[in-house]
Amino acid sequence: MTYKPPHAHLSPVTTCVSDEVQDSVYNIKLPLRFIFQLPNGFLLCCMEALVLTQEKTMTSALGQNVQIRCTVDSSSWTISWYQQKPGSAPNFLLADGHRASGLASRFTYTDSGYKEYLNINGVTADDEAVYYCAMHESPWTSYFGGGTKLTLSNARPQSPPELVVLAPSQALSSGDRPTVVCLAQGFYPDGATLSWSEDGKEVAATDFQTGPSQRQSDGTFSLSSVLTVQPQRWHSGRSYSCQLQHSALSRPLSKAVDNAHCS
Repeated sequence: MTYKPPHAHLSPVTTCVSDEVQDSVYNIKLPLRFIFQLPNGFLLCCMEALVLTQEKTMTSALGQNVQIRCTVDSSSWTISWYQQKPGSAPNFLLADGHRASGLASRFTYTDSGYKEYLNINGVTADDEAVYYCAMHESPWTSYFGGGTKLTLSNARPQSPPELVVLAPSQALSSGDRPTVVCLAQGFYPDGATLSWSEDGKEVAATDFQTGPSQRQSDGTFSLSSVLTVQPQRWHSGRSYSCQLQHSALSRPLSKAVDNAHCS
């Protein structure tokens, strides 16, 4: 097949699909798609963006061995694997002979041409995360797969959360803004949501801060949210309620606090 360029001054030499050429500068193999002969004798090549395909989700039982697949459209590149926990940036795991410091030997990889697998032997509760495969073309260009979310089917039974609302300190200094804290704890699986209301009116999400959920040592999760209010509104006796929703609850939980008491 011969590609006909739109510009007359570009003369097609050949069309290469999935062929490779050795780059003499970086010593890496580049998958070429088209090569053109310029009038000055130089070659111009055009590369397609690399595509990495991953399954969106995968479910495993505790102790099971899993393989997370990454399919690529070129076998000429080194695949790197990353793990991302909720609220954190992706962390490098391994690539070829390189491994993250302290990475458990349970994590290995299998290279099979256009498919590469991240192997996790004896899955633990701490392995629940999103796993990304990536190819780094240069220090400035990287390609990532969409990520595979690994969840555990029998890590523990579903657990409803407990809800605690903490009132501001009564010893506020002049000019300090009262801060109300809402804490959900002991829930499983992850996925609780917290919201606030003032005297029954919903507070905008931009007016409070909710951190990422945190896994506890027993495998359950906790989640906290902080609402900062105007001093005059707090001292006027307004009521502030925290609402909690979770899949283990038949209906949302709600607790309120005001300047006089906590309910």
